[in-house]
Amino acid sequence: MILRCENISKSFKSGTKTIDILKNLSIGINAGDMIAIMGVSGSGKSTLLHILGLLSEPDYGDIYLFDNRIDYKDSKKLSKIRNENIGFVFQFYSLMSELNVVENVMLPSIIKNGQFNRSSAEKYLESVGIERYMFEKPTFQLSGGELQRVALARALMNSPKIVIADEPTANLDKTSSIDIVKAMYNINETSGQAFVVATHSEDITRYCNRVLFLSEGVLSEKNS
Repeated sequence: MILRCENISKSFKSGTKTIDILKNLSIGINAGDMIAIMGVSGSGKSTLLHILGLLSEPDYGDIYLFDNRIDYKDSKKLSKIRNENIGFVFQFYSLMSELNVVENVMLPSIIKNGQFNRSSAEKYLESVGIERYMFEKPTFQLSGGELQRVALARALMNSPKIVIADEPTANLDKTSSIDIVKAMYNINETSGQAFVVATHSEDITRYCNRVLFLSEGVLSEKNS
């Protein structure tokens, strides 16, 4: 198992009230998993993904990466663990407009070891079918679907064990959404990298081997 969470809880303060977002939640992620996490808006999907991606610490519970318990006290070590093992695809792309496409994709490698690994960046751009735009700036001349493919290539740059995708098709039309999902599915099938995708889209679930529903802080699982 790559990553497992045991009895994690997370709450937020709203005025004088405490809102429980996640309640004693447990989940395990294996190599080759393609997991969809569904739930209504505000159910805590993004909160859960931030915890799975080691971007946020739970209030209670433990997280293990390859059976090693995550220690949140050493932020520098945690950042290194995250950069080497987890890739991220966000809803709004989060690309740097001053860099061209291939430079954006290289960023995780630059952060990891200071290397401008262009050959790998070009390989990942080709794997998501966007290599023809590698020298373009990620501006409005690229469609939303194309920008999200760039973001997916960037997430793959350090060959992460898990890719976390938070509503990656929310801003895309149906055709672009299916293209992104197929790209993730093909990568999952060929490389065995695990994907965890928060989504409202039933189209995504058709490509997943696990579908989880988050409601009132609790996960339930059904076969896809």
